[in-house]
Amino acid sequence: MRLAQRTALPMFEERGFDAVTVNEIATAVGTAASTIYRHFTTKEAIVLWDEHDAALDKAFEHAFRRLPPFEAIRKVFVESLGSRYDEDLDFQLRRVQYIYRTEALHAASGEADWADTKALSAGLEEVLSPANRSAAPVLAGASMVALDAALERWQAGNASTSLGELIGEAFDALSSLGDLR
Repeated sequence: MRLAQRTALPMFEERGFDAVTVNEIATAVGTAASTIYRHFTTKEAIVLWDEHDAALDKAFEHAFRRLPPFEAIRKVFVESLGSRYDEDLDFQLRRVQYIYRTEALHAASGEADWADTKALSAGLEEVLSPANRSAAPVLAGASMVALDAALERWQAGNASTSLGELIGEAFDALSSLGDLR
């Protein structure tokens, strides 16, 4: 999956998202188009796929056992996602900037965010007390918006500030919303 994504991105950047076919990507990778579709399901998913998702899921499971939910989400996004993007800075910045520049990918990213929000909400429902479970979708949605705001600033600023720092700032802003005047 990583090879397919890292092969496809330069092709998309050079020729445009719509001009590159999955067959061309498969040929460049040395596999069949059906294999690409089996792993990604859509052409958009080739760019949107984030190899860090499995690690994030494990980090959430661990953090939810140790920390209050808001702190757990913040910590996982800052430490796991922020540091992993910094370790692979050039590629991740190119990938995220390409998503923001490409209408079809930006739209698909919104749909993926919706699915991620629902998954995060389901995870929160498992750790929140019965009296607080109705807050799960609100906390999940607000957290995803904070993450998206940080990603937007990060890519727009060409990663001049680390993603982890921007995520932290977005969560700080989110936690202080009740104090706005």
